[in-house]
Amino acid sequence: MAKEKSMVLVKPEKMELQEFEIPEIGPEEFLLKVEMVGICGGDPIEYRGLNPKTEYPLILGHEVAGVIDKIGENAKDKYGVEKGDKVSVEPYIICGECYYCLNSLYQFCENSKIYGVNISSKKPPHIWGAYGEYMYGAPGSKVHKIKDDVSPKAACMSSVIGNGVRWVKRLGEVQFNDSVVIIGPGAQGLATTIAAKEAGANPIIIMGKTRNPEKWDLASEYGADYIIDTDKVDNPIEKLENINNGNKADVVIETTGAGPMMELGLDLVRPAGKLIVIGTNGFDKSKLTTDKIVFNEIEVKGGLGQSWDTETAVDIINSQKYAIEKMVTHVYPLEKAKEAIEFYMNNNGEAIRVAIKP
Repeated sequence: MAKEKSMVLVKPEKMELQEFEIPEIGPEEFLLKVEMVGICGGDPIEYRGLNPKTEYPLILGHEVAGVIDKIGENAKDKYGVEKGDKVSVEPYIICGECYYCLNSLYQFCENSKIYGVNISSKKPPHIWGAYGEYMYGAPGSKVHKIKDDVSPKAACMSSVIGNGVRWVKRLGEVQFNDSVVIIGPGAQGLATTIAAKEAGANPIIIMGKTRNPEKWDLASEYGADYIIDTDKVDNPIEKLENINNGNKADVVIETTGAGPMMELGLDLVRPAGKLIVIGTNGFDKSKLTTDKIVFNEIEVKGGLGQSWDTETAVDIINSQKYAIEKMVTHVYPLEKAKEAIEFYMNNNGEAIRVAIKP
């Protein structure tokens, strides 16, 4: 049988290039030829051995775009794609039957498997992650067709944009002319900026520390009306009120996970407004002044992943209204996957998104 190569995380912080047989595909399955896979902010958790649900050896990678190489007849009908079509595949493999799947919350599927996160390469057909030339597509996947002329750099960002759509529209319930503050100009903050622009938010204000001016440039290109550099502004709350006709924001979306930034989020949102917290901090017990939540009746929501929001994200990507490919600033070959993920973890802000191209 023909073989393919994947980069395997054999144990935390140790990777090896290994060969696997390309599997036969059943009626409900597909085989994806990987064009590009982004290094998600969660990948370092598995890389470092910090996810108790991960079983090694593991092939990382779930922010993936590629081409359908083989597909079963039932899968073809279900996903509306054929051999040769460009697609993006969501991380989740869902059961479709549990409480969460039946209530539009499939990111909490009670039987969920996640590509590149919690399925060991020991389990046939082995290629369960996208750090490889091919990835196996299981029944229960979520597959989205990408236009032929869309860059793989943009296509692999579908889940990231889907996150932004979820935080803005579904959790933040942003309406036309609502004021939105986004804390953190990284990939998630930039995706949220695009989603806020699509929702008709006004003004859109992105806030954070300057380490990479390219992030600010992209924020403006994607629709941010104002930039507030917390390294240069003594009082960001006063700055916001000056911009927003004396008012605080209707919705604040905090993407960094840093305790001081979450506290700042409470100060930036108006009474009865919404604070969406999506940044993680490794379960650090950050202190927050909860009286601000009580006395201002602030609605605080956590945001995990996309659920029925990637459809909208793919529409945005396929429209090519935004140069989403610019978010992918560094691309590494497959054999340098270890170098890529360590650069992603340790760079000093020069990278927005790092990707691997097999």
